[in-house]
Amino acid sequence: MYRKMIVYDRKSRDFAMYLNGELVGYSATYLQAESTLNQLVYELLAKPSFQKAA
Repeated sequence: MYRKMIVYDRKSRDFAMYLNGELVGYSATYLQAESTLNQLVYELLAKPSFQKAA
């Protein structure tokens, strides 16, 4: 499961977007940040993962 967090940054006056504790970018509005994070998680979940045979 992915942990999403949106935090208002007073210096930049933007919303910082974090995914699993890592900063992934900034957004002008909370709604836009939420939408961007949701899209990112969707893309990560939809991406097929390949495992090497041992």
